Amino acid sequence: MKIMNYTRRDESWLPRRAPAPRDEIFKTMLDQLCSGEFFTVNPDLTPDGVLDAVIHRENRQTTALGEGIAFPHARLEHLKKALFAVATFPEPVLFEDTPVQVVCLILVPISDPPISLKIMARLSRMLADSDTKRRVLAAENPAELRGVFKARNPRIDKPILARDIMRPPRFSVLDTDPVSRCSHLMSVNNLQAVPVVNENRQVLGEITVGRLFRYGLPDFFAQLKSVSFIAEFDPFEKYFEDERETRAGDMMEPNARTVPMDYTIMEIVFDLAIKSYAKLYVTDEEGRWVGTIDNGLVLDNVINH
Repeated sequence: MKIMNYTRRDESWLPRRAPAPRDEIFKTMLDQLCSGEFFTVNPDLTPDGVLDAVIHRENRQTTALGEGIAFPHARLEHLKKALFAVATFPEPVLFEDTPVQVVCLILVPISDPPISLKIMARLSRMLADSDTKRRVLAAENPAELRGVFKARNPRIDKPILARDIMRPPRFSVLDTDPVSRCSHLMSVNNLQAVPVVNENRQVLGEITVGRLFRYGLPDFFAQLKSVSFIAEFDPFEKYFEDERETRAGDMMEPNARTVPMDYTIMEIVFDLAIKSYAKLYVTDEEGRWVGTIDNGLVLDNVINH
């Protein structure tokens, strides 16, 4: 099945829209996508119900994935067939704090949840091509916008890869940064792990909350069944003695898991669930960090998609 099979000829294309609040954008797109015979084919759905489902999913976590693209979506119990629509905005609109210029809104039957992720994966790959994205944003009318997608029209029956679900890079520290910067970054942003990178964005290692907690503890500490006889011991004494001189490169664990962009979903789940890696750092052909995958991302975007 090709991606254009999940569009409506005229109703799926909304080029060069004026900026508007997020939920108003959803309503405008759904009013067009779900017009005509849509509710005759799907009689158990209602306009308000479809809109509420999209807003509810977006409120759980924004679907703005960076690079000016968002993928709002909803799984609907009585939808007969998956559909998507595309709207473009010459002037960026905000999804939370993220500027967006291309909104790809996807509706899928609840009985076929993987289809939304597969559609999203193909659209994401299309729009990752700078020339394709430029032509999408330049399209002046629905026919022109539809033509850009029809010219590519990729198949969606391909495996889901790391590039399709990864989050863009956010928090990191340089190997030369003081470890105090790392601990502050993790505390403020509630992070369990932070990658340590060099100036070329290559992942050198990882600092975890566990590593910070264990720093300076004596070797025998892990063997204790009770700490009652050393209750007066200060577990962070060495950390505070060394924090000014210690660099992230000194504190990091060098076994951060880096994976290529074409790593499959089965390999991802194996590394997270069986090998118990907290995070997978996705790297490009030159070894530069381009995205992150963790258990929460897989749960939210695959299992609870």
